[in-house]
Amino acid sequence: MIENNSEKTKRSGKGLIQNKYMASIYSFENRDERIERMQKDNPGKAIELCTVVVDSMFDKKRSLIESKIPERFKNASIKDLGYNSVAVNRAISEMLKPPEENDKVGTIFCGPAGSGKTHAAYAVIHELIKQNPEMVAYMTTYSEAFSTIKNEFFNGSYDDLNSVWSKLNNTSGMFNGILFIDDISSKALTEFELDKLMMFLERRFNSFLPFILTTNVKQENFKSVFGERLASRLFGYCTIVEFLDRDKRLSVD
Repeated sequence: MIENNSEKTKRSGKGLIQNKYMASIYSFENRDERIERMQKDNPGKAIELCTVVVDSMFDKKRSLIESKIPERFKNASIKDLGYNSVAVNRAISEMLKPPEENDKVGTIFCGPAGSGKTHAAYAVIHELIKQNPEMVAYMTTYSEAFSTIKNEFFNGSYDDLNSVWSKLNNTSGMFNGILFIDDISSKALTEFELDKLMMFLERRFNSFLPFILTTNVKQENFKSVFGERLASRLFGYCTIVEFLDRDKRLSVD
């Protein structure tokens, strides 16, 4: 059964962010493009069958990603962000341009605790997976990621196919979509943290592998927290959106 136009529009993800490319050598077809390509590759297959196959594949991946989104952000929307929505949408749209048009590989949401950075990041994730869930490679928090990779480097499992280090660094070549790391610490980072952060971000910069970071670190403090080399690359290869609101979680009516 063919979906009506309104259903197709909803499933295709006609949201705020519309671009099948990232600042990447990889393109990510939306639903309709994938169905069209599948039918071209299999001329004997009916459009109905191609539609069912693509929807099933996308829905399964979309459900997997949604299951990993914290309950608080299950319905996060860019429209919820008020005046920040314009800057967020502009930053992500820049990151999604093909590399010949733009070399801003990453997007950084920075600002005080509770100002909406994580909400904005998950709102972007929701928009992307409407269009194609393959656009999202991996989501994690900074503390969780570095707790795990410390163990991986200690026991030598960091180069395993499905290790967190492989997901951050894309050494396996299986994680080509956006990497999202939430809540990078504003405290002075250890030598291990700085070294590994520089290593996998440098790889993503040079390979045009997009990412989103959130942090409480203010732009003017990037150099003191991240070091001069990494701060220079963050400023050069990322679009930075500052969230200036006070902590909404502490506000009272």
